[in-house]
Amino acid sequence: MPIYVHTVLAFISCLGFGILFNVQKRTLLLAAVNGAIGWTILLSLDIPQVSYIFANLFAALVVGLLAELFAIIQKTPATAFIVIGVIPLVPGFRMYRSMLFFVRGDLDKGIAEGVHSCFMAVAIAVGIILATSIVRMIRHPIKEYIRRKR
Repeated sequence: MPIYVHTVLAFISCLGFGILFNVQKRTLLLAAVNGAIGWTILLSLDIPQVSYIFANLFAALVVGLLAELFAIIQKTPATAFIVIGVIPLVPGFRMYRSMLFFVRGDLDKGIAEGVHSCFMAVAIAVGIILATSIVRMIRHPIKEYIRRKR
């Protein structure tokens, strides 16, 4: 499937989750765009030279940075942008396969899939934490400078 089709479908799925989570209408479209961008980045980094865990980390970092930017623009908390933006990155299928292997009695494959999906989840969390920390490190000195200048 072409990457633009993936992007549109990721946007639609994020829009659906935003409606399901009762995200404010004014933040819904930007949150869905954030998720579509994150998914597109993840797919773009799906090459043999890049680890899938690093791709998740980088996509989550971009989602987090965009969420913080959108939050500043909309003057609203970044939580809605982050939660909706991360939805396409969540390794749900890998967790499903892990449980399927366990049920079928293939413990080695189940453990391998489970560990891999846990690493992916940790990479997503680290990417979001890094993005939030970077924005706070940049934003705090700027606010102090503006406050002193007044």
